[in-house]
Amino acid sequence: MAKSKFFRVAVVGFTASDGRKIEESWVKDIVSTFNAETYPVRISCEHIKGFSPEPPFNCYGSVTAVKSQIDDIVVDGTTERRLSLYAQIEPNDQLLAINKRDQKKYTSIEVTEDFGGTGKAGMVGLAVTDNPASLGTEALSFSALKPMFDARKQNPNNLFTAAIETEIVMEAGTDGAGVADAIKAGFAGLAAMFSRTEPEKPKEESKPKPANDNGLDITAFSTALGEQVAAAVKPALDAAQAAQMAVAALSAKLENTPQQDFSRQIATGGGGNLSHLTDC
Repeated sequence: MAKSKFFRVAVVGFTASDGRKIEESWVKDIVSTFNAETYPVRISCEHIKGFSPEPPFNCYGSVTAVKSQIDDIVVDGTTERRLSLYAQIEPNDQLLAINKRDQKKYTSIEVTEDFGGTGKAGMVGLAVTDNPASLGTEALSFSALKPMFDARKQNPNNLFTAAIETEIVMEAGTDGAGVADAIKAGFAGLAAMFSRTEPEKPKEESKPKPANDNGLDITAFSTALGEQVAAAVKPALDAAQAAQMAVAALSAKLENTPQQDFSRQIATGGGGNLSHLTDC
């Protein structure tokens, strides 16, 4: 399956679901503890992990790799240097389709502070969402909703990070569509080579066409071959023409033949002829 380019999924200091801040140590821990083979991090919609394979709350793909880097983040009009977490994913066709329709353009990660009993933070989920604000902020602002968000977590102590706008860009040459485009481009280039017109050359006096290396005159050979093919098909053409003429002659004869008079004897037992009576 094709992989995306790395994109940012979390930034140190952004609000989490319960009012805590994302620490630099968490981002570093997530990079060190992540292993797609040990624990596959799957992608969900709005952090709702459905049990059905049917949309909309099925799986949208997997996280394949993570990394961290320092980014310039504008906070309250001031640019700050903050550590950011980036992820690479293998999206399925469903996620690519909704992303192209400008739906679920933000991502939020689910973090546990004790990943696998290591005492380190780890990422256990990634969600696509349409809420640019933190899911946690909504839960804190409306306390009645907090149990609903807690129910979406693998563990009530986990947190959801602020949703960050995401553009899924696929790596070049990794998907089937890219290979198909490359093949099409190759055939287009080949066709252009054969259709390319050469610059007009000055007219030269006609000269006999030279024979090829084995002494065969290509022009003469082509002419002779054409004559042989024509001679071979001529009997069949003549027979077809003769049959067509015979059908036409028969049709004309039938059209010009007058219709024969039709008559029959008068039926007895009617009128004045009473010689045939029914024996009752």
